[in-house]
Amino acid sequence: MRKLLRTNPARAALWLFMAHTGLYRGELVGLGKDSVAGRRLRVESDPDEDDQGRTKSGKWREVPLNRYARWALRHLPDPLAAVYKDTVSDWFASDAKRAGIGGSLHRLRHTFCAHMVMAGVPLRRVQILAGHADYATTEKYYAHLTPEGDDRAVAKLRY
Repeated sequence: MRKLLRTNPARAALWLFMAHTGLYRGELVGLGKDSVAGRRLRVESDPDEDDQGRTKSGKWREVPLNRYARWALRHLPDPLAAVYKDTVSDWFASDAKRAGIGGSLHRLRHTFCAHMVMAGVPLRRVQILAGHADYATTEKYYAHLTPEGDDRAVAKLRY
């Protein structure tokens, strides 16, 4: 993250916000600061002209804003990204390449989920915050990162 943020300071707040909220690119584009109430971001499904919503599942969710997300939000315009979603992906690809880390924009969403799991946040809570429709998705990609790995889990047996 540090390499990415240093590579393009003009977009650092955008990448930091995405990494601390777990937004999909489609959720970010057109999102306004009026979606924030207190310290919570409400990600809603507002249908577009093709009846497609902003959230992948077509539902809404709330994400608490930690101090990093709040800092980033203060440094972002309103709306946060008034460009086509592919443009945001292109920006990230360019910045990630220059930073020497590579990857796609979705990497920031994985960062959000993975770091919560590694910090001991229950998978069910990660599922809710990420907006995964199915628990199996969260489990498939992040269960192996739980701090209670196999060795420590088996060591807890006391019979």
